[in-house]
Amino acid sequence: MKTDALYLNLFETAPTLALHLAGYTFERAEEYTCRSEELKKTFRVDAVFTPPEPSLPLVLAEVQFQREVGIYARLVSSCAIMQLQTPEYSDVRMVIFFANRSIDTGAGIWQPLVEAERLQVVYLDEATALLVEGQTFSPLERALLLLARVTVSPSDRTKDDLVAVEFGQTLAPMRGERLMKELHDFFVNLYLEKYATITYKEILTMIASTEIFDGIGNNVSVREYAEAQVQKATQEVEHRTRLESALAMLDAGIPIEQVASILHLPIEQITAARA
Repeated sequence: MKTDALYLNLFETAPTLALHLAGYTFERAEEYTCRSEELKKTFRVDAVFTPPEPSLPLVLAEVQFQREVGIYARLVSSCAIMQLQTPEYSDVRMVIFFANRSIDTGAGIWQPLVEAERLQVVYLDEATALLVEGQTFSPLERALLLLARVTVSPSDRTKDDLVAVEFGQTLAPMRGERLMKELHDFFVNLYLEKYATITYKEILTMIASTEIFDGIGNNVSVREYAEAQVQKATQEVEHRTRLESALAMLDAGIPIEQVASILHLPIEQITAARA
């Protein structure tokens, strides 16, 4: 799962989470919607938080997990285009969610926008580490924030397993099969991405150690669903690995027909991956 896609899914599920992290406490914030949007086929902004009415602030957001010198200028440009396209919004604001401080290249000439709080900068590793009792996050926001923490924390299975348990405990009081299914997909895909050596049984054990799926229905059906999702994700990882091996073999001078035969891959897929 691509990190941008994960965060867009998180923000679409709970738009107030991103607004909360950015320090925005807008009126009727819980009514905002979130989507990815292409602006005049020139810039694509990761997330646009649309208020229930134009008199409230519109918010554009970017999620950054690698250094990009032009990120501030690109977001400000996107904001200008958005204001030209939607003049009914008189208050348009911006947020950049960096994985950590080390990849922030600095606002430069856009620093006045930061100081005026028109452009908020959030470091996800720091923001997600501030989860303490008494904060005003809703149970859903808290669960998603714990999931987000795993994306920015160092690889440490012991600590991440504890986060997973807390994630399940936070979500346990909330019932709803559709939501549980979505969060299950997030959980499985995220762990497979972060820990490539994790086994199928370990994931099932981890899922069973939380209370995420209590109350959904028959435990057997839940386990069967988990098994199908893990198998699908595992197959995707294996297929990607085989394609990477195919490209390495081609670089070593092995004919594509032979590569396809050895790795049991269609020549068309190898050709497409090489393009």
